[in-house]
Amino acid sequence: MSIGLMIFAFLLVLGPLIFLHELGHFIAAKRTGIRVLEFGMFYPPRARRLWRGQGVLVINGARVIIPRNFKLPKTLADGQTVRADVEKVKDRLVLKSIEALTADQAAQPAPVSLTETRLFGEVSQLDPGTEYTFNWLPLGGFVRMLGEEGASGKGSFGDASKRRRAATLLAGPGMNLLAALVVFVATYMIGYPEIPILVLDLAAASPAQQAGLQAGDAIAAVGGDPIRRIDQVQSYVSAHRGQLITLAIKRGDQTFDLTLTPRTVEQTPEGQGAMGVQLGSDGNYQVRAYPFGQALLFAIGDMSDIVQQIVTLPTRLLSGLIAPSEARVMGPVGISQVAGLSVQRTVETGESFWILSLVAQISLALAITNLLPLPALDGGRLIFVLVEAVRGKRISPEREAIVHLIGMAMLLGLMVLITIQDVSNPIIPN
Repeated sequence: MSIGLMIFAFLLVLGPLIFLHELGHFIAAKRTGIRVLEFGMFYPPRARRLWRGQGVLVINGARVIIPRNFKLPKTLADGQTVRADVEKVKDRLVLKSIEALTADQAAQPAPVSLTETRLFGEVSQLDPGTEYTFNWLPLGGFVRMLGEEGASGKGSFGDASKRRRAATLLAGPGMNLLAALVVFVATYMIGYPEIPILVLDLAAASPAQQAGLQAGDAIAAVGGDPIRRIDQVQSYVSAHRGQLITLAIKRGDQTFDLTLTPRTVEQTPEGQGAMGVQLGSDGNYQVRAYPFGQALLFAIGDMSDIVQQIVTLPTRLLSGLIAPSEARVMGPVGISQVAGLSVQRTVETGESFWILSLVAQISLALAITNLLPLPALDGGRLIFVLVEAVRGKRISPEREAIVHLIGMAMLLGLMVLITIQDVSNPIIPN
């Protein structure tokens, strides 16, 4: 797999999902009255400003709309005295021209020529509008809110109520959850592969061999539940190490049940799994399209399985149900490898489910990861909102910003370690 394909696939898969995440924050901030300073397509450095959105100006209690791309005086700020001409459009005042006055000009009496379309007075609120920008690094986008890094003031993130801050923070992961559901449903409706899950090989004296499994057997169900993917078998077996489980087996024209007890982590020889089998496929599959109702049920089931695997991972690790080597976390390099393979398979087979399924899984993983209660992540910021609700007093935005800064440094350090692992021990061997 070429590096060029890996980079292209990484941007193709992750870029739109990051953009949707930030779009969720952006929409929620706008709806809750939090001032958005900038919404960027891709990551800085900035290439150019595309436009400035509609803003708001309050002069002597009169709310005035600042039209899109209106050029305001550079010195204009809250508390400054101005002279402005406005026009009425559908019961709204729209700015036509504005002059920021010096201290001497502001001290002079108000002009006698003032009318309902000519205003003179102090600016009590200024939102010049959101800057929409295009940036150089082609990865998703970002939203920059007033007060997000500790500053306060009217219209800032810090000045918003607990409910509005929580809604804005949850909107990003919420958008990724919605995207995952939509893509999963679309994948099943367009066509999902029915791939037989085959036993390719068995280890000597393993639980699978002792139970009577043979190479070439197909696993149709585990614990009475039909399966469609290898990871469903793996997650079920990992969750039931040391417990008796039932497998539905297809061997030729026969279908029958086998019972076995997967080994615990301590009982499992190095290089083997809990059952002692190598699972895979022979490359043959049939594509089946499902109606919306069934596709929705399958999508919800898949999302539930993935969420359960991620949420219970720490507990399963600590309890010894899975080995650390089975709980590998992917970084950017690992994601690019898997995405590259999915793009490659989609191009070779003409089947979109390879790439769509990965997009849905990564979107869901992004949502869950961002909800983790770690500083700098949305979940970490939500913790501060919950603490404020419990103690009745907010932790100062400046202290909160320091905590998130330290958290970001730690997350970047962890990402470096994961990247080193992905490079030295590729998920997909060369």
